[in-house]
Amino acid sequence: MLGRGVLSTLYTLSQQKTYTLTLYLDIDQNKQANRRRGYVVQGEALIKGLKAQQKRSDRLDSACKQALSLVRNLKPKGKTALIVVHPESKLRELVQIELSFPISIHWRRGAFLRPVVEAMDEHERYGVVLTDNQRARLFTVVMGELTEHEDLFSETGQRTRSLGADQMRSQKRHDQRHQEEIASHAKRVIDALHDLSLRQPYDRLIVGGTPKASGQLVRLLPTRLRGKLVDTVSVRVGGSQKEILNKILAVQLRMERDRETEIVQGVLAELHDRGKAVAGFAAVLDAVNQGRVWTLIYGKGYTNKAGECGSCDAYSPHAKGPCVYCGEDVHPLPQCIDRLSQSVVEMGGRVEVVDGDAKKKLEKPGGIAAMLRY
Repeated sequence: MLGRGVLSTLYTLSQQKTYTLTLYLDIDQNKQANRRRGYVVQGEALIKGLKAQQKRSDRLDSACKQALSLVRNLKPKGKTALIVVHPESKLRELVQIELSFPISIHWRRGAFLRPVVEAMDEHERYGVVLTDNQRARLFTVVMGELTEHEDLFSETGQRTRSLGADQMRSQKRHDQRHQEEIASHAKRVIDALHDLSLRQPYDRLIVGGTPKASGQLVRLLPTRLRGKLVDTVSVRVGGSQKEILNKILAVQLRMERDRETEIVQGVLAELHDRGKAVAGFAAVLDAVNQGRVWTLIYGKGYTNKAGECGSCDAYSPHAKGPCVYCGEDVHPLPQCIDRLSQSVVEMGGRVEVVDGDAKKKLEKPGGIAAMLRY
């Protein structure tokens, strides 16, 4: 699984003066061509095209050879394979991801991780519990991958109804015992959720199952878990993992779009009040150069041309000419948004990639903005 620890390692080890090879391959076994190892042909074609565009290089040849070796030995389990090779640091990494990414190949300074950063922004780690009066299943969902951690069963009796008038008192005791058993089951599930949050920390919580059991669980949630709760959904406790995942991904997408709209509205409000925000490519670059960016926000697919000073490493809104800081020559900066994102993360900031209505709202001030530290 590709987590933030793996992402950080890939970024750190590949940030050298020499170049890194990054390769994204479609390995989805639901596609007929990939079942016949079509992804190997795909990788070979991408590498051949890259070599045709680059000058002859022993380093590139070595990196490509190592990458192809990883691809040929691959046993597909996800939808996308991310391959990163940096010969000098002996970094040879292949990670399978349960999300689809466009196939691409990159030979540049630092691993090209922007697609993954954007995906991780959209896919926070969710905890999921589905429960009825007797059974509960606990999952986590991250980067489109659903993992089941526990399947609990409790000895909860069935509720029965007595019709005789002389049995009313007995019926009341039976109902009370039944409710106590249901509450005991809910508390057991909450304990399991708490343990899961310690073993596999999650950012948000979704509760599903039968309406009565899920409602009981929500009412009994302690404050710490209640603060993570974002939605309750109607899902069969015995549903397939595909059914459950599709329902959760729909909730995630809706939650992410709502959150992005709030973020952009906050930026627009700060801009209107001349607060701690800037918008437009040149203004954002200047804020990144000064280390003032707390959150970088841009629309999905946003691109622009930029440069990097060969002397002071400052970013420039023009790809050629003198640096506005030191006057030295500026060189073109490939994948500038990727580099900006990584710079902000290095400074302890965050990157938000917005889509849908939020993206449209952000287009008016330039398609890119930043919330500032000061």
